[in-house]
Amino acid sequence: MKMTIKKQCLALALAMGAALPPSWGAPAPDASAPRAEQAAVSPLLASRTLSFKQMGASYPLKMRGDNSMAGVSFGSRRDEVITSLTLQLRYSFSPAMLADLSHIQVLLNDEVVTVLALPKEQGGKPQQATLTLDPRLLANFNQLKFRLVGHYTDRCENEAHSSIWAEISNGSELKMTVQALPIVNDLSYFPEPFFDRRDFSMLKLPMVFAAQPSPGALRAAGELASWFGAQAGWRGARFEALLDVLPPPRHAVAFATNAQRPAFLAKLPPVKGPTISIIPHPQRAERKLLLIQGRDDKDLQLAAHALVLGQAGMTGGAVAVRQVKLDAPRKPYDAPSWVRSDRPTRVGELVSRPEELQVSGQQLAPIRVSFRVPADLFTWGSRGIPLDLKFRYTGTQQASGSRLNIGINELFVQSLNLNPSGVGSAQTDLRLPVLENGLLSNVDRVLLPPFRVGSRNELQFQYSFAHEKQGECNSGLADNYRAEIDPDSTIDFSQYPHYAAMPNLALFASSGFPFTRMADLSETAVVLPVRPQAQDIAAFLTVMGRMGESTGYPALRYRLVDESQLAGVKDADLLVIGNSRQLKLLQTWQQYLPTRLSGDARQVADGINSPPLAWLSRRPVGREGNPVGGQADFVAQGRVAALLGLESPLNAGRSAVIVTANEADGMSLAANALTDDAKLDQISGSAALLRGDNIDSQQLGPVYHVGSLPLWTWVWLYLSAHPLLLACLSALAVLIGAFAILRLFKALAARRLKDS
Repeated sequence: MKMTIKKQCLALALAMGAALPPSWGAPAPDASAPRAEQAAVSPLLASRTLSFKQMGASYPLKMRGDNSMAGVSFGSRRDEVITSLTLQLRYSFSPAMLADLSHIQVLLNDEVVTVLALPKEQGGKPQQATLTLDPRLLANFNQLKFRLVGHYTDRCENEAHSSIWAEISNGSELKMTVQALPIVNDLSYFPEPFFDRRDFSMLKLPMVFAAQPSPGALRAAGELASWFGAQAGWRGARFEALLDVLPPPRHAVAFATNAQRPAFLAKLPPVKGPTISIIPHPQRAERKLLLIQGRDDKDLQLAAHALVLGQAGMTGGAVAVRQVKLDAPRKPYDAPSWVRSDRPTRVGELVSRPEELQVSGQQLAPIRVSFRVPADLFTWGSRGIPLDLKFRYTGTQQASGSRLNIGINELFVQSLNLNPSGVGSAQTDLRLPVLENGLLSNVDRVLLPPFRVGSRNELQFQYSFAHEKQGECNSGLADNYRAEIDPDSTIDFSQYPHYAAMPNLALFASSGFPFTRMADLSETAVVLPVRPQAQDIAAFLTVMGRMGESTGYPALRYRLVDESQLAGVKDADLLVIGNSRQLKLLQTWQQYLPTRLSGDARQVADGINSPPLAWLSRRPVGREGNPVGGQADFVAQGRVAALLGLESPLNAGRSAVIVTANEADGMSLAANALTDDAKLDQISGSAALLRGDNIDSQQLGPVYHVGSLPLWTWVWLYLSAHPLLLACLSALAVLIGAFAILRLFKALAARRLKDS
């Protein structure tokens, strides 16, 4: 357990409501909370619930065989202490196990906290249990594990018998009561407390502006939202926009210039340049406000640049920015979160820690490697994506039956044989072990099916070791198997061109394409209404957070304009955000739109339904587009949002995506959909209508293409879409070949006659 005695006493004291000694506000450097600035008048309590799915368990936790284990991880924020912890557990187990010998151990940070009995009469039925855990066992990062001790007979059993199993539902929940800790105003801890990597829940961060936000404040907020989105990563990020309103007692970000600021900051002295500072929330000192200040909009932009680029060097309660110099613009497809398009990518680059590629135990859990690829990679006609795999494993005792199963996105790809010599049946090379630990090495080339590779992907490697029973009571199982995927294994996407049929909202929903083609969004212009409302700004910030989450890089170079300034951004891809009552552009472009919203008036076309994940085939259709069966005009009550994709009316070959709703309150529907993985999978085509939890996607209107193909690939692609032309050309080629052969035979015959 990695928790100091002082931290344990602190948690216990807070849980009991005791006052803290003043000196305890300044913990040792490895403590979980920075020095307390002042004691709160009354404790600030909050409740938080995390499901196992939020903690990374995409599927139920499966335990197979005796002494098998499974678990999840969660963190404890630096600015909070958990005072109570309740586990709502949902599970099931095999009815074949012996109740008096079998049980499930529940461990928190490797310490057994309770044991679940497995009554035989309850076997095979869904079970629920509510467990109270001791918060004194918690550390910064915590592991909640489950160990199955299973027996099906009292004599000569097989520890890996199929009747020994149990499953923990990923719908199980961990409910916490947390108490805020008073912390110092110190930027040394930034991005904490505004974002804490120990917090596995979605980042929800309010941003506060003056009554009428200036373009510079919105531009800086969008950049900062993209950076926070990159930090939040898989957690997701939502942003709330507050106009001239004091935020509730939560951590928040505020933007202010000397001339334009929220009213509650009116008494702050004017600044002499770009300034970043952290102050207590006026209502609760435990909560902090991050102030981005400047003399004008230019200063706000410099402060935002400094914050996302130089946060590692900030200390103290305030920082005065002198100068910021941006490097050269990013190159296409070089986002840090994406695989490389110019060379093979090492598997070690796709994980944060090498330990993620290692497993050990009797029943090995699968090794999972997540990765993202550019959305417009053109894999049509490919035999497969090369995966040069190197792996090590403990030598097996039985040659037949030991395998490494490889899958991608839950699709089985290939199975490689394992044996004591480390030589597989599909082996192309042999690598000798570099460590004297009894591990063997192997390398194989595997082709991953391209039609199953989307923007977000996961490789699965499942080791399965066979064993031979030796004698009546010896199962032949090893005490501990060890296996690893070598970090030097590579996956190669560099051979594929970039080409895609547009519009395709699935690419936008999954990876922000085409805007994220440049990681810094240097070829993107965001268009807002002339007077955006708070809901429009919140949707804009959430979309920018999604861009950062996709690329892993802040949007340093995007352009922000209102709809009256389109003349200056004709060369950019357009991301238009705003409700239909404020966004006049919807009227100007109505002849280009597949679906139209204007307040309560709506015009919806009937086209081809776009099924989820249909875009994975990446096979373009003709430029003529898709037929429209008809249109319906009507007036209706209620909220509806829409995502619309089209070719930019300002520049052929450029793209435009419109995020809109029939009213300001409806913009939250779009923001919710873009932060919900289940809803993202339903967005595709050129028009997606969002009504509550329902999403209807259709492919309407003309089709255009982005990117380029090699000439020969383009010719074959074109012919594949025109089979009659291909048949005619094939017949013509046969006739020409036959005529050439006939002429050749005649010439040879004439030559023989002449010679004779």
